[in-house]
Amino acid sequence: MDASHNNEIIPAASFKQIGIDFVAPVTSIKRFVQCLWVIDNPQDSPTTLNEKFYPDAGASLTFYLDQTNCEAQLFYHTQVCAMPWELACRQISVRFRPGALKCLFGSNFDDCQNQQIDIALAMGKQQDVYQQLQDYLIGKTIDQQCSAIQCWLVNLVERCNDSLQKWEHMLYQSMHLLVPPQRLADEFGVSRRTLERQFRANFGFSPNKLHQFAQIRHARTLLTSNTESLSHIALACGYFDQSHFTHSFSAFALETPYQYRKRKLSQIYN
Repeated sequence: MDASHNNEIIPAASFKQIGIDFVAPVTSIKRFVQCLWVIDNPQDSPTTLNEKFYPDAGASLTFYLDQTNCEAQLFYHTQVCAMPWELACRQISVRFRPGALKCLFGSNFDDCQNQQIDIALAMGKQQDVYQQLQDYLIGKTIDQQCSAIQCWLVNLVERCNDSLQKWEHMLYQSMHLLVPPQRLADEFGVSRRTLERQFRANFGFSPNKLHQFAQIRHARTLLTSNTESLSHIALACGYFDQSHFTHSFSAFALETPYQYRKRKLSQIYN
């Protein structure tokens, strides 16, 4: 599955350099998993790229694989960060949707800082099952590895206490329709305090933070998909005016909307 066929993915320029492939999750885990992506870097490709990563309330679990070893890191980030992307070995990464970590692993994370965690430490009582997966993945083909990882995720979904269902429609309204928090609470007949409490409990972020993620993501898409003015994009993303948009975007993305658009369209970096 190509990134251009997945409207949830904003392609990075480096995708073309490293031949990244996207794998659609099986039906039973789609509520929790956005996609899997795979890199099997050939020897003549770069082994390190500098990338900029943008939080969207989800998280990534990446398996680093070679013929003798398998390690996995859970990357949960809440702030934009620029960092080197090491590509020396095969990587298979699971991109989780907001709230999936809490539901599948029972994990709570600090929503104020970026964190990288050994997944084995987050498995709790299911550590033995994860160890079996880890042992199996070593030396297998990409197809076998992707299939085994998806089977492991299906097992996690079947075992989890699904507390997300009641609030998922609210999350969709917030993240995809850009409904602001107070209007969201009013439309669903809950207090703002209840909305705040439930979003933090189920998705790990406040309604305001989730709305900010959604606005920035929509703005990033519009900045690189059309030639509309910044003032038009500002209003389309729910900002008061261009000044408000520029200030908010710059504080979040560490560059102005104009700089982001110019950099993305030049296809030099991310």
